Amino acid sequence: MMNETEVVLNVQEVGILLSALQLLDNRDEKLIASEHGSASTLYGRLEEIYHQLDKTSITPTLVHHESSY
Repeated sequence: MMNETEVVLNVQEVGILLSALQLLDNRDEKLIASEHGSASTLYGRLEEIYHQLDKTSITPTLVHHESSY
């Protein structure tokens, strides 16, 4: 059984994952850590990859995010 794989993601997809990780609250981060490992470690790895990608195709848009609380 495999315990690793490679996934091809474009710059926008990596950015989405980084944004989602930034929005985790402490409770969710602790739950993820207990089940899968450190979200902050994953964030660091993805951020390193993101900085190496060509971001010229990204069109910034202003999105208003309303909190759920």
